[in-house]
Amino acid sequence: MKIIDAHQHFWDPSRGDYHWMSKNNPILNRKYEVKDLSQASKSIDLYKTVLVQAAATNAETEYMLNIAENSDLVSGVVGWVNFEDPNQLEQLKTFAKNPKFVGVRPMIQDIPDENWVLNKDYDIFFKTIIDLDLSFDALGFPIHLNNFYIIASKYPSLRFVIDHLMKPKICNNDQKEFDHWKNIINKFSNLDNVYCKFSGMVTEACENWTEDDLKPYSNEILKIFTDKKILWGSDWPVCNLRTDYVGWFNTAQNLTNNLSLDQKQNIFYDNAIKFYKLKI
Repeated sequence: MKIIDAHQHFWDPSRGDYHWMSKNNPILNRKYEVKDLSQASKSIDLYKTVLVQAAATNAETEYMLNIAENSDLVSGVVGWVNFEDPNQLEQLKTFAKNPKFVGVRPMIQDIPDENWVLNKDYDIFFKTIIDLDLSFDALGFPIHLNNFYIIASKYPSLRFVIDHLMKPKICNNDQKEFDHWKNIINKFSNLDNVYCKFSGMVTEACENWTEDDLKPYSNEILKIFTDKKILWGSDWPVCNLRTDYVGWFNTAQNLTNNLSLDQKQNIFYDNAIKFYKLKI
């Protein structure tokens, strides 16, 4: 089966704008490029990827677009613009002229104000994203889910995807935390424009994680979003903190082993094309 990875990163820490990245973390604090991904995924049929921003700068988006223009592997780029600067609307329109630019992702998980996304000054950005036929990646934590629901409901024509199941706490969680995440994310089941990325789970789990730790979460999103609105992503190289590329891929395959081949084809290939409107 051909695979489209709907969420991966390339970066070069020497560029200097990955402010979240610890210089003391040897797994993350190194350059990752196309040849490294090709090596990491060589045992599976990785056909295309979506390259997602990891720095809150226009320069990093330009860096990613340059990689995409020189790589057949990368079919789409999810970049960044500053919603707090109205002049960035022109930058967004410029990025959108590149056929591989498919969407935007503010780094909301790193913004102290949990209500940031509700600022009415940002409405023009959401409207422009829709007008340009782009998509919106929602990065955050369960505390942000209610606000994301407000945005996704307000703009029913906005292609909206929840990154990493919204990062529920899997390591040493309790039933109350699970139920809180479950109850809010279930609200999205009535929104046709909202998809969910099957990614980022292992890094929310403990170092000695097992598939059974992840299963309640994967089962829940399969019930809510079904195979029609779930996109598999590696979150490589971040996933290397807990496993390797093929380790997470095999885990995701096992967690969906009760699905038909057609349903798996949706999650691991077709839905990425549909959601991001990839030109493949």
